Amino acid sequence: MTPSARWSFSGRVLFSSAFVLTSALIALAIALQQGIPVVLACAVTLLTSLLALFMLLGRQIRRRQQILATLEDGIKSIKDGDLSLRISPSSDPDLARLITLYNQLSTNLKQQKQKLNQKELVLDSIVQASPMATLLLDKHRHIVYHNAAARQLLNKQPGALTGSSLDTACDTLPEALAQALNNGYGGMLSFEQQEQKHTFYLGAESVTLNYQPHTLVICKNVSAEQNREEIMLWKNAIRLISHELNNSLAPIQSLTGSAQTMLNQQKHLDLLPDMLDTISQRAQNLSEFIQRYAEYARLPAPCCAVHPVAPVLERLQVLYPFTLLGSAPTGNGYFDVAQIEQVLLNLLKNAHESGSDKADIAVQVVQEQTRLRFAVVDRGSGIQSGNLHQALQPFYSTKSHGTGLGLSLCHDIITAHQGQLRLRNREKGGLMVEFDLPLKENTK
Repeated sequence: MTPSARWSFSGRVLFSSAFVLTSALIALAIALQQGIPVVLACAVTLLTSLLALFMLLGRQIRRRQQILATLEDGIKSIKDGDLSLRISPSSDPDLARLITLYNQLSTNLKQQKQKLNQKELVLDSIVQASPMATLLLDKHRHIVYHNAAARQLLNKQPGALTGSSLDTACDTLPEALAQALNNGYGGMLSFEQQEQKHTFYLGAESVTLNYQPHTLVICKNVSAEQNREEIMLWKNAIRLISHELNNSLAPIQSLTGSAQTMLNQQKHLDLLPDMLDTISQRAQNLSEFIQRYAEYARLPAPCCAVHPVAPVLERLQVLYPFTLLGSAPTGNGYFDVAQIEQVLLNLLKNAHESGSDKADIAVQVVQEQTRLRFAVVDRGSGIQSGNLHQALQPFYSTKSHGTGLGLSLCHDIITAHQGQLRLRNREKGGLMVEFDLPLKENTK
C-alpha cells in the first residue's frame, strides 16, 4: 500500500514536500559536480522543485475537492428526498470516516422511508376500505385527502374531490347534512327527506400535517343501523305484549267457556260469582299492563318545584320498608315529586324482588354543593356485568315476568331532571342504583 493510500491529507503534504526537497538537494549536488555555477544551479533547482511541489499538491487538492463535491451532491439529494446516491470509499482517512457516516445515514433514512411508506399504504388501505366517509381539509377548507366512502357520499368521481372546497363538494347533499358538515358539527344528526328519516354520525377534529393546520372530517350514515335497532325494540315490545295478552286471555276464555256450560246445564251456578270475579281481576290486570306501556310512550315533562326530601322517603317507607343510611335529609330539592316518588318506588320494588333480605335494603341521600345524590342498595342477585349497559334499555328485563320498563322509565325521568342514573354491582353481592337531582332551579 502506497503512502497516499494510508496517510491523511496533512501527511501527504509533508511527504510530498519532503520528497520534493530531497530531490532538489540531490539535483543541486549533481549540478554542482557538473561545474554549473552555483547561482544558476540553485535557481533552476528552486524553480523545478516549486513546480513539482505545486503539481503534487494540486493533484491532492483536486482529489479532495472532488470527494467534497460528491458529498455535497449527496447531501443535496437527501434534501430533495433522493436517497439512492452512495459514495465510494476514499483513501483519505479523514474523508473516509465522513463518507462512511454519509452512507450509513443514507441507508438508515432509506429504510425508515420504506417502513413509513409501507405504514402509509396500510393506513391508506384501511381508510379507503372504511365505511365511514373521511375527508382531510386544509386551512382554506379545501379537500386534500378523501376515501372511497367520501366519494360515494358526495356522489363525486375520484378526481373531482381533491383540491375542491368542501362547500362545493357538498352541493349534492341534503341541505341539513351539507350545513352540518360545513359548520364542523359533531354528533348525531337526524332529518327527514322525502318522507324518510335519515340519521348520520358526524365528527370534526383539528390535526397538524406538515406543520400546517388541517381538519379531519368523518361522516357515516347510520340510518340502517338505527332502523334495525328500532325494529328490534318494537319486536320485543310486540312479543312482550303478545305474551301478556295470551297469559290473560287464555284463562279468561277458559273461564268463560266453563261459565257458559254451567248456564246451559244449570249446574254449579254457585261458582259463577267467583269465576266472574276472577275474569274481572284478570281483565283489570291486563288493563293495568297495557296502561303501563301507554304511560311509557307518553312520559310527560317534569313539573319541577322546590320540595322537601324527608316526606317523600317517609311515604315510601310505608310501601317498601328500607333502612336510611346516614342522617335524614333536611334540605329541599328541585324536582317533580310524583315522578321522583315513582323512580324510588320502582327501585325499592326491584330491591325487594331481588332476593335480598329486607334488612339489607337501604337508601342514602347526600347533599353536595348543587346536587342531591340518592343511592338505593340491596344484597340481591344483582345484574350480570355484561348486561349492565342493557338494563336501562326499554323492554330489557332479568325477571321471567318483567316488562323491562321500570329501570328504563326511571332513567328517562332522571334524564329529564338533568340528572344521571347509574347501576353498579356491589363487591359482596347486590346492586347499587345511584342518581342525582338539582337542589334548585338552573337559571342559566
